[in-house]
Amino acid sequence: MIFSYGNSLTTDADKVRFYINDTEYEAGPLPADGNFTDDEINGLITVEGSWQRAVAACFERLANAWAKHVNFSADGVSVSQSSTAAHYRDQAAKWRREAGSGSVSQSGAVAMTRVDGYSDDVTNEDTE
Repeated sequence: MIFSYGNSLTTDADKVRFYINDTEYEAGPLPADGNFTDDEINGLITVEGSWQRAVAACFERLANAWAKHVNFSADGVSVSQSSTAAHYRDQAAKWRREAGSGSVSQSGAVAMTRVDGYSDDVTNEDTE
């Protein structure tokens, strides 16, 4: 796995890593302290169209990764993995709102603007 991070935040990938708190190798935000690879982050930046929307996509991935872990309680100690997933879902929604959702979301929907001469200023998201 290739992992790189420069704390000067000069690259888009560094900015993504900074905001998702994936800045230390083998101490990442994924379960078991996993990190995103450089290829994954750069691919998301390309697919999403901006580093801000790539942050949202990473939070969506984190929410899905943590959602499969169960909550448990033993000997008076309780661990709630679902709250971790919920936190990441909230962060993903926040970043989607602030950065715009003009890219592929978890559902696979794409925001588009019609250019047929009738409603070129209305996106499909405004018609719901």
